[in-house]
Amino acid sequence: MELVVLAAVEVVLPVLALLLEHMGNVRLSERHHRHHDTYVVPVSFARGLVLAMAFMSVLGFVLGWLCAMLEFLPSPLPVFAFFDAFIVTCFAGWAILNRYKVSVFGSRLVITPFVGHDASVRFDDIDLLRWVGLRKGSGYRDLVIWARGRRVGRISGMVDVEQILMAMDRFDALPRVEGGIIS
Repeated sequence: MELVVLAAVEVVLPVLALLLEHMGNVRLSERHHRHHDTYVVPVSFARGLVLAMAFMSVLGFVLGWLCAMLEFLPSPLPVFAFFDAFIVTCFAGWAILNRYKVSVFGSRLVITPFVGHDASVRFDDIDLLRWVGLRKGSGYRDLVIWARGRRVGRISGMVDVEQILMAMDRFDALPRVEGGIIS
């Protein structure tokens, strides 16, 4: 019974992710619309996670089957459990990444974070923009937004931070380097 459940997880989650990725909206970044621009995690990154799940599912089935049929040293149970753990983790990451977006309107932006409630901030209310974390594949680090004396959101470096900064036009809120010291 345990093997059936583990095998079902190994099939259902990758197939579900593949179907949702295929049938869902394309999730392209929408730029230069009349009323807004929306920036999302690159589709190629999300699709890469789905393909990794599918590949590990097939590999897990082959190794599990070999362990069961050829009576290799390990039993198929830990093999299926290992690959299921990978697939469940990738599926959770994929679902969280697909939720993230930053929408820029004329005088404000709305951040839909990986987890939690949307954060909306007016450009005029921004006190400080601070770079944090490590550089992402886009070449940017994350950008934390402070408005009215409190932290209101974090823009991930995975999206097009440069275009978002251009739309906000609040370069005065970025720290300046003077004589090698950030002020």
